[in-house]
Amino acid sequence: MVRTIVILGASYTGVPIAHYLLKHTIAKVESLKVIIVAPNTHMYWNVAAVRGILPGLMDDNKLFLPLAPAFAKYPSDRYELVRGVAERVDPASNIVEVRGNDGSSRTIRYDELVIATGSSFKSEMPFKNLGSTEKTKEALHSWAQRIKSAKSIVVAGAGPTGVEVAGELGQAYGVTGKKQITLICDQDLPFSSKFRREVRETAKKELERLKVKVITGAKVTFSPTPSPSSKTVTISNTSTSEKTTLQVDLVIPTFGIVPNTSYLPPSMLDTRGFVKQTRFLRAEGHADIFVVGDARNLEESQGVHADAQLVHVVKLIEARLLGQGGAAGGVAEYKPADKVVFAATLGPNKGTGQMGNWKIWSWLVTMLKGKHLGTNYAGAFVRGERTAGVKDW
Repeated sequence: MVRTIVILGASYTGVPIAHYLLKHTIAKVESLKVIIVAPNTHMYWNVAAVRGILPGLMDDNKLFLPLAPAFAKYPSDRYELVRGVAERVDPASNIVEVRGNDGSSRTIRYDELVIATGSSFKSEMPFKNLGSTEKTKEALHSWAQRIKSAKSIVVAGAGPTGVEVAGELGQAYGVTGKKQITLICDQDLPFSSKFRREVRETAKKELERLKVKVITGAKVTFSPTPSPSSKTVTISNTSTSEKTTLQVDLVIPTFGIVPNTSYLPPSMLDTRGFVKQTRFLRAEGHADIFVVGDARNLEESQGVHADAQLVHVVKLIEARLLGQGGAAGGVAEYKPADKVVFAATLGPNKGTGQMGNWKIWSWLVTMLKGKHLGTNYAGAFVRGERTAGVKDW
């Protein structure tokens, strides 16, 4: 009898998990089949979207890598790529209802389910996959054209994405005086207050060197929703509620990440919509449902955490498939990260970050991330040869 694992999502966690099962686990488990359900035909290397959103800086073939050729090396009866999205999961019946990209409907039964559907921006910004590869490409190209035409640009939100976008815009246009670039930060410095002040100060200083105007202690208010074509932007002081306005050509919203979990029963989700996740990387109360990536709530949505979880979850899945004893088959529970690890680019030539209590050198961020934004190993990632952090997968 066929043992079916359904993986929902084909991005940073779903793709390497599928490869691992098809490369390593398939030889140990009789009649194992892996079904990947995702609307995208290509893996979107969205780590590089902060540069890809600017016109002429990143070719599509570096941002979008085809999935089908990467899986063609496996026996055709052991895997399937289903182009569509999950509309409903019924854990009691072990089924997923899928709506195909062509509008068709299909019900897929699973023995094990992997939730790896990630997250999206509320404003549908192409810093995340927007669904189909075509839709994501169209959005990216549209934004590149808007940026090309604009003379004044406001980046709303000073988290990692906002800071990196501002850095790219500053390097391309701000430092040369071609465009006016403004970053709106709701705190006294960019990034969250959980990071070292020295790291946050570095980000502000380097952005200002790129002629990016950083407005702190403020929020951009939209009514009713963010409008990229807004000519007048209202900025509210977070301390005094005083409001001022700016005349701009373009607003780039970089905040408001939400998990892609609307297809799941409400009982599986926390109050924010994230899947309630145990330290054995399962959905609470469901031994046959594993969850990794941005859709889960055990750790913050961050690439380094997603990579650590996917590396651990394949051991847990394999132990279950092999019928090894205990809830985790002898595999230790996953331990969430107990220290800060992050790196942010400030254009292609500068960067900052933190590892534990140590500030990361700018040159190191540039060498490891800023120069290529991971596009130098994206092909190997999609082919299943490595993950972001593991070079031999």
